[in-house]
Amino acid sequence: MIRPQWGGYHSVVYRGKGVSNMHIGIAVRFGLALVGVSLASALVIGFAVNGYFTSMIASAEKVELHSRFDQLVETIDASSRQAEAMASLVAALPGVPELVQAGERDRLAVQMTPVFKQLTKPYAVEQFQFHLPPATSFLRAHQPAKFGDDLSKIRETVIRTNAAKKPTRGLEIGRAGLGVRGVVPLFAGETHVGSVEFGLSFGKPFFDEFKAAHKLDAGLLVPDENGFKLFAASFESSRLSTDEIRQALAGTPVVRTFTDGGQRISVLGQAALDYSGKPFGIIEIAMDGQAYADQLAEVHRTIAILVIGTLLVTIVVSVLLARSITNPIRHLTTAMDRISQHDFNVVLTGTERPDEIGHMARAVEVVRDEAKKLAWMESEQKRLVEEMQANQDTLHKSMRSQLEGVVQAAIQSNEAGVVLAKMMGDVRKAAQESQAIAAAIEEMVASVNTIAQNSEVAAAEAGDAEAAARNGVRDAGTARQATETLTSAVEDVGGKIRNLANASQQIGAMVDQIEAIASQTNLLALNATIEAARAGEAGKGFAVVAAEVKGLANQTGRATEDIRNRIAALTQEMAAALKSMHDSTAAAAEGQQAVDQVTNGLGAIAERVDGVTGHMRDIAGILTQQSAAAAEISGGSLRIAELSNRNLDEISEVLEAMQKAATVLDQRVEEFSSLSNAESIIQIAKNDHVRFKRSIIDRLLERNDLTADRVSTHHSCRLGKWYDAVDNPIIKAHPAFVRLADPHQRVHAHGKRALELHAQGDMDNANLEVDLMNTASHEVLDLLDELGRALTQD
Repeated sequence: MIRPQWGGYHSVVYRGKGVSNMHIGIAVRFGLALVGVSLASALVIGFAVNGYFTSMIASAEKVELHSRFDQLVETIDASSRQAEAMASLVAALPGVPELVQAGERDRLAVQMTPVFKQLTKPYAVEQFQFHLPPATSFLRAHQPAKFGDDLSKIRETVIRTNAAKKPTRGLEIGRAGLGVRGVVPLFAGETHVGSVEFGLSFGKPFFDEFKAAHKLDAGLLVPDENGFKLFAASFESSRLSTDEIRQALAGTPVVRTFTDGGQRISVLGQAALDYSGKPFGIIEIAMDGQAYADQLAEVHRTIAILVIGTLLVTIVVSVLLARSITNPIRHLTTAMDRISQHDFNVVLTGTERPDEIGHMARAVEVVRDEAKKLAWMESEQKRLVEEMQANQDTLHKSMRSQLEGVVQAAIQSNEAGVVLAKMMGDVRKAAQESQAIAAAIEEMVASVNTIAQNSEVAAAEAGDAEAAARNGVRDAGTARQATETLTSAVEDVGGKIRNLANASQQIGAMVDQIEAIASQTNLLALNATIEAARAGEAGKGFAVVAAEVKGLANQTGRATEDIRNRIAALTQEMAAALKSMHDSTAAAAEGQQAVDQVTNGLGAIAERVDGVTGHMRDIAGILTQQSAAAAEISGGSLRIAELSNRNLDEISEVLEAMQKAATVLDQRVEEFSSLSNAESIIQIAKNDHVRFKRSIIDRLLERNDLTADRVSTHHSCRLGKWYDAVDNPIIKAHPAFVRLADPHQRVHAHGKRALELHAQGDMDNANLEVDLMNTASHEVLDLLDELGRALTQD
């Protein structure tokens, strides 16, 4: 072998089986160094990957445990919502609040005890009871014999519901133990009379069902005099220590794993919250973690295989590389120097050789090509920097467009919330007016029923009068036939004429009653017409009926006046006939004529009384129909009021959802608040403006506690501060900027005045101030849009 000369490298020639010490030393040292570095890299990477996957698996296990906990909490919450829904259903049953208000415990028990028995098994209902404010037991459907006890020291949910007059649901410890409660206030009309409660089972069956549904153990631990006890669970004993339980109860969840019978068990302990959000115990969840243990073991096996494989590949590569180390690299060094000077036209020799020179030459060739590519990449980098600058400009425009879109969405959401809030007030007024109409119609129904009954009595009495008149006609006919015996029967006829006089007086009394009924009917028709006018569209049909009743009353009055005149004439004629009876028998012919007149008069009276009887019966029938129609109108008004109340609840839910969405959008807009340019400030100010308007209207609907003294001025709000601080002459000279101050000041002034009027109870003028504020707000938004467009164009 030829040794290399000092200061340069020459190609190495192998002769025979001899190998120089220098070749062996370089190759071995290079190979060992490469193997050592590769082994160290493989071990470091292996440990890092192992730690990463171990952490990932542990995190996934913890996430699943917390997910299981959330499932359990959601199951409990679903039970509480079910209890609240059942209580709400009972509270809405007609007549139930009235029974509580009237103290009719026995009647309420007759209705509700069977309901409790039907709900016990299918819905795990343990308690069903009614309370009087603030917390007195009125009726326990599950224990009717026990009532009247004060629950204020143990049942905070009942106190809270009756105090706030709003539903309360969640877990609570009561006299019968821990249960899932749903308590809803009772209202008899607008009067709060108490509350109704459903309590669902929350014991071992609950956790057994959860285990069957989700394939994992769960239980509840609560404090006692000895530390903690297992209240209910699908397992026999807790796997957490006392310190871990205290830690979980303090608000820090505890996660631990252990092996039991060769299986990995994962346990989570986390605080359980009652209806008010306060921790009263911890929920312990234990699940099978063997799948995570298997994954971890598989990761360990895979990493070990990768480390060993890497080491083997490194050894092989080291041996191959070591064989090519000793070849002279002068030409390659020169080539590398030229390549470092960006001379890529260098010609490399030996690239076709299979030995060390060939490998190095090809490596240098790769370096040359890569350096050439690198030089090209440098030029490309310059081009990309220019493109990046252009992209930054595009990104800035995109962010500005995104901010405008988010602000527009927030404005639309807030504007919709404002409309719904005002609609909520209108619906509340409609509900109140519907209830007032229903009450007025119910009073009118009572009056109509009274008139109908009086009309029936009058009709019956008029029928009696008709029978008496027809008897008089028959008697007068007999008198005509017995004219020749008139002298001997004078006294008898005189007595009958006196009887007729008495009957006429009775008919006169009946006529007085009919006139009184007609007058009352006329007055009722007038009242009904007034109520129909107050009811608006809903009362048009009733106004027609009231007009018909009034017409019948007038007709009845005219009929009774006619009857009165005829009775007066009849009385005069009977007086004349009686006088004639005391005359001589020579006046028999004249008496015959008088009898004929009496006969005709009585027939006419009978016909008139018959007509009055028919009319009175018709009036009674019409009034009966009117009573039924009024009752239907009353029921419809009540249904309108109930529908309005349901609409109020639904609008309230929509407002809550929109409030949450608006909050998210507001937070998204606030993320852009760090942008200090005028365009961004204008967009954010638009959103602030609508938020201000929404807060004013929410206060009028009692949805917040904002007061007039806490309202910002048009100088202290974000838009006002920006406006006062602008020193750019171009912006200050813009017409939209100049006109902005006046409507902006009016928005704040009208908003503050609306709150002051609301505090004084003057809601009508407060709403007028809100309308003025809304008009000024739209002027502000239009001017901000105009100013924003001008700034964008500039």
